[in-house]
Amino acid sequence: MLDDDTIVALATPSGSSAISVIRISGEISISTVETIFISVHSGKKLENQSTHTIHLGYIVDHIDDRRNSLDQVLVSIFRSPFSYTGENMIEISCHGSYYIQQQILQLLIRKGIRLARPGEFTFRAFLNKKMDLSQAEAIADLILSDNQASHELSFQQIKGSLTSTIKDLRKKLLDFYSLLELELDFSEENVIFAKRSELFSFLKDLEEILKDLIESFALGNSIKKGIYVVIIGEPNVGKSTLFNYVIKENRSIISHIEGTTRDSIEGELILNGIHFHFVDTAGIRDTKDTIERMGVRKTMEKIQEAQVLLYLFDASKNDRKKQKKIIKEIQIIHEKNPLKKILVIANKSDISSFKDFYNLKSKVAYFFEISAKNHHGIKRILYTISKLFIEKLKEKNIIVTQNRHYEALKQSLKEVLLAHEALSKRIPEDLVSIHIKEALHHLGKITGEITNEEVLKNIFSKFCIGK
Repeated sequence: MLDDDTIVALATPSGSSAISVIRISGEISISTVETIFISVHSGKKLENQSTHTIHLGYIVDHIDDRRNSLDQVLVSIFRSPFSYTGENMIEISCHGSYYIQQQILQLLIRKGIRLARPGEFTFRAFLNKKMDLSQAEAIADLILSDNQASHELSFQQIKGSLTSTIKDLRKKLLDFYSLLELELDFSEENVIFAKRSELFSFLKDLEEILKDLIESFALGNSIKKGIYVVIIGEPNVGKSTLFNYVIKENRSIISHIEGTTRDSIEGELILNGIHFHFVDTAGIRDTKDTIERMGVRKTMEKIQEAQVLLYLFDASKNDRKKQKKIIKEIQIIHEKNPLKKILVIANKSDISSFKDFYNLKSKVAYFFEISAKNHHGIKRILYTISKLFIEKLKEKNIIVTQNRHYEALKQSLKEVLLAHEALSKRIPEDLVSIHIKEALHHLGKITGEITNEEVLKNIFSKFCIGK
């Protein structure tokens, strides 16, 4: 990926459209387009024009001393370093005919410009310090964002919220590392440059910041991929009726016969700008039916994957033992994953009295009374689910969305904890500085200050060609 070629790619989707944009970047981009462009204003030369200007004219192909006009276009000029890539750039806005797109691309290739690889424009922007690696990854996420929340998270990172935090942490950590290294140079004189009380305090603060960023990944990854809401409960309590109403489709078969749902069924919904995956599951019960047992096992797997559980039960069958069983099962789930939100839903309010459920209601965080059949109370559940995540988003100033960042933060925290422990045990400074140096290394991997070619190829190969 490291070369000085001038590159070209279609920046808009291939196929017919109102307009298409062809992007060119590299040292000879302006001079090459000059050879195939004729301005509507006679005598105007692109190479004499200022950056960030747009020019109307024609793309022409000279064949056997004949001038073959391909299209009337707008040519936008971006001069180095004031461009997306940091290089000289041209964007040709032409009519969106597939034939026109290909003719212009082939003409540029014959002039010595090569086709860009996936993500190569953004890769050059990274190399030319127009953005760091976390911002480059956020651009890929922004392109793929399909809801308001994931868009806002991506845009926040493009603006440099994570970058700013990581660079600030690295600077402070580097200052202390430098002082510790300086002490080693003057070890015979027994001079202390880094005050231990300040270093202890800083490491403690750093631990809390890293833990907060690591914890935010669960939310960020969920927002990015969609939040899984799994509906569970015994057979025939109304799970499929609730599911069908929520996703506005008759996806699940509804029957009075128990065990109708044998597999998990998914549907998507966007609530207040957040993407949710709702999952209907097989009823949980002991059964001798082989297929139904497989469905129950799949339900248990879905429970592990879920960020939100909707625990549905039939309130018309008032059973104190069942209430105690529900409370016990919820407590077990919550103990295994305290971050999992569990909503207990008493269904069939149209034929039930809920006065006997106050004991259960007082034992759970979220309790709802609904009629899935008549759609009573369901909107309040959906409002609560979306509100839970909207509030979480508001609580976090910075939210980590990339698995690569998450792993680097965990490694950095590990080294910071080891450095803290080493200082507490009065272990020699040279061993303490090793842990701080490793923490710096892992933080640097997030922004790309420390990286390798394999990582870069992996990141940028996931981009579209024209980006």
